[in-house]
Amino acid sequence: MSLAKTKAKLTFLSGTPQTGVIQLRTAERDIGGLEVLVSVTHCGVCATDAHDRADGCGLGHEGVGVVVQVGESVSSVSVGARVGWGWQHTACLKCRECVTGYRQYCPQSLGQKFGEREQGAFGDLVIKHQDFLNLIPEGIESKHAAPLQCAGAAVFEALHAADTKSTDRVGVVGLGGLGHMAVQFAKAMGCEVVVFSRNEVKKEDAMALGAKEFVVVPSQGPIEGVEGVNVLLCCGELPNFDQYFLALARRATIVPLVIQVEKPVQIAYLPFILPGHRIMASTEACKKNHSDVLTFAAKHGIKPWIEEFPMSTQGLSDALDRLEKGEIRYRAVLSTELGTIFGS
Repeated sequence: MSLAKTKAKLTFLSGTPQTGVIQLRTAERDIGGLEVLVSVTHCGVCATDAHDRADGCGLGHEGVGVVVQVGESVSSVSVGARVGWGWQHTACLKCRECVTGYRQYCPQSLGQKFGEREQGAFGDLVIKHQDFLNLIPEGIESKHAAPLQCAGAAVFEALHAADTKSTDRVGVVGLGGLGHMAVQFAKAMGCEVVVFSRNEVKKEDAMALGAKEFVVVPSQGPIEGVEGVNVLLCCGELPNFDQYFLALARRATIVPLVIQVEKPVQIAYLPFILPGHRIMASTEACKKNHSDVLTFAAKHGIKPWIEEFPMSTQGLSDALDRLEKGEIRYRAVLSTELGTIFGS
């Protein structure tokens, strides 16, 4: 079904400036020629939603839903298709980064509170440019596809950015929303996975997810007695890198994944330079990996471990509260199947 430019009324959840109290909002906007109107069924809860809670923007960017209308020039999806989308909603689509597929590094890249304040995937409908929608394979349930749109895509991208091979040992620092998916993806790639954690609370989960080893990081001093890892994914707060040098193979790659505003990266010079280590940034996912993460997960039966909440003001409030307390195991998802305030 192709439509000329029409308007759609969007109802969504946002935080309240300063207080962060979840509220219901509405907005009306046009559906552009290359844009798609999607009826939301599920949305994962990301730490970014917690950060943006007191901003007042529409929340939710790990969305999954069904296409209900398409703009007149849309060619990549059709009405009835099940699609997902992540944080990014805008790029220039013509700079070097965009043309080579790495649109997440476009100077004009925008997402959530940056330029898309009047909608969110914690809502009834969203309007998305066709280039930022991903078709969901039949082998993945929507509730599991939602966290793959941001957290799953991010760790999948990081593993590829680090040029991870099946012969590599992959270290995962922090077993949370990102880390628990990093373990599964690295294991499915054929890698040996080592989870580093501050205590043994999550050891059983780590092994069930596919880790070969679980290492408790000492409160002080270096990590010893561990065969070196070739890739180290930092999936929580930046660690004290000085503790990890003895746990790295020569020419190891360190990839910080969590956005931490104004926190400097501090690393000892000679222990970093002499073994030929490198540290590299990785955010979001390129267009190809946004699609590939879904087909890879379907092929290997990878499923985020989730806790579900209703698609409601209370559901989002409860999910964010539990997330901020560190109680979610391991990704929260709002689901219309558990109830919704947005009607049928």
